[in-house]
Amino acid sequence: MNFDVPHLVQYIARVKHFKRMSLLDLTSIVSAGQVVHYKKGETILREDEECSGLFVLFSGEIYLCRTSPQGQMTILSAIRPIIMFNEVAVIDCGPNPYTAIAASDCTAWRVSNERFQRLMDTYPQLGMSLLKVLARRTRTLIAHCEDLTFRSVMGRTAKLLLTLSEDGTKAIDRREQNNLVLAAKVATAPEAVCRSLRLLRQEKVIICSRSWIKVNSIDRLTRYSQTGPEWPKESCDCDSRDLDEPRVSVNPQDISMN
Repeated sequence: MNFDVPHLVQYIARVKHFKRMSLLDLTSIVSAGQVVHYKKGETILREDEECSGLFVLFSGEIYLCRTSPQGQMTILSAIRPIIMFNEVAVIDCGPNPYTAIAASDCTAWRVSNERFQRLMDTYPQLGMSLLKVLARRTRTLIAHCEDLTFRSVMGRTAKLLLTLSEDGTKAIDRREQNNLVLAAKVATAPEAVCRSLRLLRQEKVIICSRSWIKVNSIDRLTRYSQTGPEWPKESCDCDSRDLDEPRVSVNPQDISMN
């Protein structure tokens, strides 16, 4: 990818909320920031630290995470290009709301909070665009809270497998989705995820190897995920909270490393 200003303007123009802006305005906005590169496993910004500015992801994948006082990391979202992130901090000028970790080598555009505040004064439509992004993220967080409230570890794990496998149409790469990553995505300990996977494998709902997971029965996995028309008796039998193992401390570097 070419990251000179004309090409950056083209990339930024592909972001939904920038599409109605003129090329002259986009050039001014792009020139206020800079292109940054991150290696896999690198921390881009840390939760509760001073606002790191606004980012637009151009390539790679990023995990947006929160960490408990005990060190348990939960992946709130996995984002891919082309998308903005850290919009909350530039809206209220508060601290970063989450930690962002490069799940792969990444390239992004970053503008400091101070410069972005000046840009919003010049281009008020930027603020309205951020509110739309914030609304969409809020809906995602509500869905995440719903999962934590109403689904067991088994239900959350099954739902995640449905998502990662695109409803059973492709194998899940275990090198990218290891137990630490899966556990962080469903907000539990790796041991609990292992137990859920083991039960699903024993019930022949999934097929596993060291390098992949394949869905063997999409209907049963959907029932285990508790998103189908009714919950199966077997999901209730394994639904006990003993699947919620004590939470463990996870090193942020381990989340994205194989």
